[in-house]
Amino acid sequence: MARTRAIDFDDKQQLILDTAADLFASRGFASTSINEVAVACGASKSWLYHYHKSKEAILFAILSTHIKEILVRAVEVFDEADAPEKRFRKFLHEIMDIYAEARSKHVVLLNDIGNLPPQQQDEIRALERRMVEHLIRLLRDLNPGLLDERQAQKVYAMLFYGMVNWTYTWFDQKGPLAPGELADRIGDLFLNGFIGLSAANGKPAASAA
Repeated sequence: MARTRAIDFDDKQQLILDTAADLFASRGFASTSINEVAVACGASKSWLYHYHKSKEAILFAILSTHIKEILVRAVEVFDEADAPEKRFRKFLHEIMDIYAEARSKHVVLLNDIGNLPPQQQDEIRALERRMVEHLIRLLRDLNPGLLDERQAQKVYAMLFYGMVNWTYTWFDQKGPLAPGELADRIGDLFLNGFIGLSAANGKPAASAA
């Protein structure tokens, strides 16, 4: 007879992921033992292994669920019928909100993916590439003439992600600037430069006489 799964199984599984993400973000994956994760959860290693078979399995679950959440929320914005600039700003607010809500998971995604087995790294990278492709389509809507060349498309998409992904290293969400306000400022900075660029080597378009 199959063993009945506990009603709170998913909640306990999520508790482990959230707790481990905080530890991995503050100490690093390699410097955090599975026993430390269990202790932080107020449980034993055997209890933890009932929900996740290894420390690497916990890491993969953290990264995959985090980026999938970003994808789901981002695609909802990308698929809307609003004007490109409005979609861009809504997307920016979504990801900045997620980064604020799940800062530890974001830090782990940026710093610890290399600790996964190659096949699982590939799975996470594939999800990241989907994020880039979605953004490229939106950027083409914003400035079609600038993104005719494939290389230019990736350059601007990665410039954008480089701007937002590393805000965790300096942005204090408890400070005077809220995540939404930061999103607005990033949007102003990126759009006011990006929309004004011409296709000629990405240089600012000549102003009308």
